Amino acid sequence: MPTTEPDPRDRRLVLAASGLALLGATAAAGRPAAAQSAAPANPALARPSPENAVLVYVDYVTGLDNLMNTLPARQFRNNIAAFAKFSPLFRMPTAVFGEENAYYGTFLPEIAPLVANGATRFERTRVSCYVPAFAEWLRATGRRHVVVGGISLDNCTMHTTLDLLREGYSVHVIADVSCTNSRLAEEAALMRLDRAGAVVTNWLSTLTEIGDDFAGPYGQGMMAIIREHWPASTVGEVQDLSPDGRGFQAPDWVPRRA
Repeated sequence: MPTTEPDPRDRRLVLAASGLALLGATAAAGRPAAAQSAAPANPALARPSPENAVLVYVDYVTGLDNLMNTLPARQFRNNIAAFAKFSPLFRMPTAVFGEENAYYGTFLPEIAPLVANGATRFERTRVSCYVPAFAEWLRATGRRHVVVGGISLDNCTMHTTLDLLREGYSVHVIADVSCTNSRLAEEAALMRLDRAGAVVTNWLSTLTEIGDDFAGPYGQGMMAIIREHWPASTVGEVQDLSPDGRGFQAPDWVPRRA
């Protein structure tokens, strides 16, 4: 039976395809694991970590804080204090926005230590914090996940988040550390942020998602924040029904300092 010689052009195509596949595999092997994995199609499945995310604190100043009323003031400030502790615990790149002057007042005492300890600050005239200097800083970190909270939720925090989403970043907005002066405006902002693809969440779930494992390197720090700030984040009257009357305690399996 006669045999048909393969067309040399077919062989060249096969070899070229094989070479491209090999080059692709080699390039992938040289990239960090985070860069190789594609972002999940569902934004809610995007996971920030100490290695892939940055923290952004927006306009936590006394001249705006006194206008916020969609959360009780004591709970709001407690939640801000918990959020402020993310930066020293996880040692993630941190950006702080806000001005200190006669109109805006001064940074809240919960946020001032971040500024004093080296968080990056940016000047801006825009409502959104996504200004060129911040965009350049963010690109230089190589990170694509942003965890943001601030004042006010329906204005500076929302516009910053929308700009980040337009630039392809994954954004977690911590709703209970972000307040405003109108319940209707807050609900409208949360609806728009959700529809735009932001992950709207709270400080406790963000803390435990980033820290992940109570037996890991961040376990003690996470538990210290939870013990101090989670009970105080409750809105309304709280009755302690724990058996020993001591409230929330760390489980026995959480490592303790020697």
